[in-house]
Amino acid sequence: MDNLARNMAEQAAAEPISNAEITAFMEMFATMANPATIRKASHDFLARVPDARRLELASALSWTNPFYLPEMPDDAARKLALNMNQFAELTMRAKLTASRMPQLNVLLACAPKSASTFIAGALQSALGLGSAALFAATPRVHAVSMMGGNLMEQEPEELALIRNGLNGSGYVAQHHARCTPYLALLLRTYNVRPIVTHRNLFDTFISLDDMIMGYRSNRETDAGYYFSDGLPANYGKLSLEDRLTILVQRNTAWFIQFFVSWKKCERAGLARPLWVSYERDFLADKQGLAERVIRHLGLDTEAAAKLLLAFEDKTDGAAKRLNKGVAGRGSAMPDSVRAIIERTAHFYRDEEDLTPLLEG
Repeated sequence: MDNLARNMAEQAAAEPISNAEITAFMEMFATMANPATIRKASHDFLARVPDARRLELASALSWTNPFYLPEMPDDAARKLALNMNQFAELTMRAKLTASRMPQLNVLLACAPKSASTFIAGALQSALGLGSAALFAATPRVHAVSMMGGNLMEQEPEELALIRNGLNGSGYVAQHHARCTPYLALLLRTYNVRPIVTHRNLFDTFISLDDMIMGYRSNRETDAGYYFSDGLPANYGKLSLEDRLTILVQRNTAWFIQFFVSWKKCERAGLARPLWVSYERDFLADKQGLAERVIRHLGLDTEAAAKLLLAFEDKTDGAAKRLNKGVAGRGSAMPDSVRAIIERTAHFYRDEEDLTPLLEG
């Protein structure tokens, strides 16, 4: 880290950096995506760190932000280099540790607009678990969005499962993730318990459009949102029928594949998800839902009571993406759009019973 130390002795801070400042900086640093900003912020931060801790905290910065690498001369970098055998051994040790860590790991595999943000927040609150990003090299879920990653597929990958499996405190990861035999085996390897949420498709698309229109400005153009939702810049100016047509044409097959993929892996004995219906469970029977979730996670009745209280807490509804919280919104869907959903579902009629998606 020679060049990091260069001139830093002349920049000694008036007061040593505190652990609280380090934590606050890491939270902010986790969301940075601009290379120049990352470079300056990391340099200024490490300038305040004692020599003995610079390698430790540079490592923490690299762990926190996937785009950060410390600046150093080639000879210093060579001293830190790993060969393939060392990398293989460290990976094996990390996998062993993560697979045996005594912590509760939960994947909330969710169809969009199925109350998953609310459920994830309730689980975190009631069980004292943090959040996790299982499809990106960052410990912060919101960082993925701020780094421009919203259009990524959210299938969990092994490095992220190892990273979060080593945290010693457990997590709740909330992702729009289809299942595959490969993913099911990874979840089993790293002791992740899946909960799958789903909702009536007609209601889903009305709710999805409502959410998008909540942040679209309805100006002539909203070009800055493309990497947030993948929609055209004039989306907010279109008619309801046109907006829903775009959403339905783009997403219906994926939503059905999501449901079918988890069903197929369950029938093959590869995955053991807890199924949660927006209509029958979340809206109609929160007490029963709390009890089912707690049994699925292997916890006691006291945890079920805490989870039920969290389910009944409607404060800060906007942050929890608690929209209307009702069933039947799909009745407002134009017939032309409804026909697209029904025709797409028809092609999957021999794969799975799609009644939960078409009738709620």
